Amino acid sequence: MDQTIRFTSFIGVVVFSACTSSIAAPASPAAVMLGEWSYAAPIRIIDPPSLNTGLHVLISIDSAEGMRFWGRVTLWFGGDVGISLSAFGRVWGQIDESNGVMLEIPRASPGQAAVRVVGELVGDVLTVHGCSSGAVAGPFAIGTMFERSSGSITPIR
Repeated sequence: MDQTIRFTSFIGVVVFSACTSSIAAPASPAAVMLGEWSYAAPIRIIDPPSLNTGLHVLISIDSAEGMRFWGRVTLWFGGDVGISLSAFGRVWGQIDESNGVMLEIPRASPGQAAVRVVGELVGDVLTVHGCSSGAVAGPFAIGTMFERSSGSITPIR
């Protein structure tokens, strides 16, 4: 009976180890985008003053698989006017092998064009190389940046 107990314990350890290793998946390359990203338009002095200057946007990226990632807009504020978060659809994007990023912020209304951002990721900074909303320029100026906040989401490994 003592041998059977040892054998059962051994089998239990082997089964547990096999299950643990099969559950663990390799890290997604797009996991580098996980976290909260903040955009603040550069401060400009406008004469005469305008209430709609100073765009501030927060985007939370909460999931990633392969080269793709998804999230949501958590703040969209221009000057003294905020836009309801229900005005936006699920944010999505992808990253390529050279840290090039394409990010799309869809609008909830079918008649409004999504905002598309093309940029480059270096550490916790996403530099905007292009931005459009349909056929017109988008709200994020070329050369400006999204920065990951220090409270970023860490992928589970």
